[in-house]
Amino acid sequence: MWFAYALLAAVLWGLNYSLAEKILQSISPITLLALEMLAGAILFFIISYCMNLRADWVTLTTRPSVLWMTILEIIVVLTASFFIVASIQGKNATVAGIIELIYPLFTILFTWVLFRENHVNLPVMIGGGFILLGVLIISYA
Repeated sequence: MWFAYALLAAVLWGLNYSLAEKILQSISPITLLALEMLAGAILFFIISYCMNLRADWVTLTTRPSVLWMTILEIIVVLTASFFIVASIQGKNATVAGIIELIYPLFTILFTWVLFRENHVNLPVMIGGGFILLGVLIISYA
């Protein structure tokens, strides 16, 4: 099931970038992000409230390391969201999306540096190499 979720996320991110490119010709990145995040906050708060908010709240209030990691992750997501819409507005959705595809390389780096976990094997290295090669080709085109 994880593969279907990842594939659907890729399809939806592609649609998101295409829509954002057109929207950002008319409104600012900050307004777009504010609307997206407000809608997401309402939707996911309702879903969380119905499912597991109470248990998660207990975890966040009793495990400070999880709370601080969650706060950091929120800051990272907000900042990354701003930078991707700003890059889409500054160039275009296609190039910004492809350049952003190097994020798996940073995932490998941060997973190792922060948690000393290594999920790299030969297929991952080959795929990562192709991603990096593609980004380099586009950067010099």
